[in-house]
Amino acid sequence: MKAIIVDDELYCTELLSALLAKHCPEVEVMAEYNDPQKAAEAIRTEPPDLLFLDIEMPRLNGFDLLERVKPINFQVIFTTAYNQYALRAIKISALDYLLKPIDTEELSVAVRKAHERLQAPDWNQFELMERTRISGEPPKIIALSTLDGLHFVEVADIIYCQSEGSYTNLHFLNGESMLLSKPIKDVGELLTPAGFLRVHNSYLINLSHIKKYIRGEGGEIIMKNDHHVPVARSKKAEFLDRIAKL
Repeated sequence: MKAIIVDDELYCTELLSALLAKHCPEVEVMAEYNDPQKAAEAIRTEPPDLLFLDIEMPRLNGFDLLERVKPINFQVIFTTAYNQYALRAIKISALDYLLKPIDTEELSVAVRKAHERLQAPDWNQFELMERTRISGEPPKIIALSTLDGLHFVEVADIIYCQSEGSYTNLHFLNGESMLLSKPIKDVGELLTPAGFLRVHNSYLINLSHIKKYIRGEGGEIIMKNDHHVPVARSKKAEFLDRIAKL
């Protein structure tokens, strides 16, 4: 894997490069940058497979750098002395978040995750979603990026998705669940062509897994796992129209 290291401190880029050479031989460091602006130019010209990125840097912090190099078609591992940015890193789908001084075992695990993702087809969730929208073909298998790696799941196995603020919790037929660092709106854009419907601000359901509908002002749906899902009044007509066509 070709990698770029960006950190405003020379000592940090040299140390991380040495750690990678010793513990992660599968990583080839293409370049080390202490100037984030120069790094952004280089990344736009030749994107790496993997970017090791500091956050607090003068003139251009790590998040601003990523804004400049969009679309992000590489994996990002943040390396920082500050833990307050972890949630923001998760929200932009960073592969990992390593606190300085960097632990060699944590570094090896992060690199291993990066390698596994690159070996899998369609590892980038955003790319997969975009291709789905362009082709118009309902996805049968989707790649979902979580904190512990990339999961490939059958769309038919998803019963419903529940909003958790900026996150979405997917619930499966086998009783398991998976929390994604994506809002339900983004998940809906991916799954709606595959027979899902947003019946409530907090719920996106698989119409194939409805067990019962209870009439009411909006009504209530009982899913196959016996979970009760409310139907918003504004969504009732659309829901009834969709199930009439099943």
